[in-house]
Amino acid sequence: MKHTSTSRPWRALSLLAVVGVLALASCSDNSSDGGGSEGGSEPSSESSGDAIRISSADFSEQKVLAQVYGQYLEDQGIAVDIQEPLGQREQLYAALEADKLDLQLDYSGVAVTFLGGTPSADPQETYDTLVPLLEAEGLEASEQSEAADANALVALSTWAEDNGVTTISDLSDVDGTLTLGGSPECSERPECLAGYKDTYGLDLEFKAVEYGPPLVAALEADEVQLAQYQTTAPEIATGEIVVLEDDKGLQSAANVVPVFRSAVSSPELIEALNTMSAAITTEDLAAWNQATDVEKEDPVDVATKWLEDNDLLG
Repeated sequence: MKHTSTSRPWRALSLLAVVGVLALASCSDNSSDGGGSEGGSEPSSESSGDAIRISSADFSEQKVLAQVYGQYLEDQGIAVDIQEPLGQREQLYAALEADKLDLQLDYSGVAVTFLGGTPSADPQETYDTLVPLLEAEGLEASEQSEAADANALVALSTWAEDNGVTTISDLSDVDGTLTLGGSPECSERPECLAGYKDTYGLDLEFKAVEYGPPLVAALEADEVQLAQYQTTAPEIATGEIVVLEDDKGLQSAANVVPVFRSAVSSPELIEALNTMSAAITTEDLAAWNQATDVEKEDPVDVATKWLEDNDLLG
C-alpha cells in the first residue's frame, strides 16, 4: 500500500509512516492548521465472530461518525464491534490491510491524496477517483455523504452580513485591507493564502493564529477579518461564524465516505451504509463537534441522540 503523507486541517489523520503492520501504536497528532494532539490505541487482532470491526481517528467528529454508523448497523441486525479509535490515517489503513479492522469513515479528497491520487473540488469526480484507488488495495467505498469536513474560509456572521459577503469572490468588493488568520503553514500552502491570492486575486495580509477557538477570538477582536478554518467548526453550529462559498473551487472535496475491506462487503452492509450516508449533513458534523468539543458530551451519547432524533433506530 502506498502511504503518501497528508493531513487534514480540522484534525490530522496522518503523521508518521507506519513502521510495520504490527507496530500500530499511537503517536502525537499534529494538525495541519495547528490543532491539538490526540493519541490512539492498537486495534484488536481478533475479530468478534463475524462482527464488522469499526474504528476511527482519535478526534471527536470521527468518534461520533464511528458510533453513528456502528449503532445504525447494529440496529439493522448487522453485528458490529466498535473499537477504540486509532491515532491517524496510516494506522487505519494499515489495520485494514492487516485484517485487524473492517471499516472506517474517511474523507474523500484526503483519502485520494493519501492513496496517491489527485482530488478535485468536485465531490463526484473525487469519489470516482477514489474508488479504483481503494480497489487496488482490496478495499471498497459505499456511497459518499453530502456531509463534508473541508477547508473553509470563514468570517464572523455579523461582518459578512454588514459587508454583503456570501462568496469568496465577494471579498474583492470590500473596501480596505483584509487580513487572513491561519496557522503559520497557511502562508505557504496553495489552498490557503497563495490560493486566495492566485485563484481569487485577493490582496490579503496574513496573521499567524493558533488553529481552533483562537481563530474565532481573532475574528471577534477584528485582528483578522477572515480565517482558514473548517466547514464543521463548532462555531458554525452556533451561528457565530459563516463559511464563505468557495465559488471558484479552490478547496478539494472532503465528503464523508465509508471505506471497508472487500472481504466483508455484502448488499446488506452497503445498503445500511448508504442509508446512513444519505442522512448525515455537514451541519450535523458541526453540531456534533459543538456537543463534544464545547459542551463535553460523550460521542456515544451524541450519536445515539442524533439517531433517535432522526428516527433511525428501531
